[in-house]
Amino acid sequence: MSDQPNQERASDGAADAVASVMIIAIVVTAMYVWLSGMPS
Repeated sequence: MSDQPNQERASDGAADAVASVMIIAIVVTAMYVWLSGMPS
């Protein structure tokens, strides 16, 4: 019975990790596009 909350917590952690990586990737990509478009 104690397995269920632990599994939910682990899957929540995995979802949080994926969401964090995606947000960071979007920010880095946006900064790259913005900076590459600036005149040098």
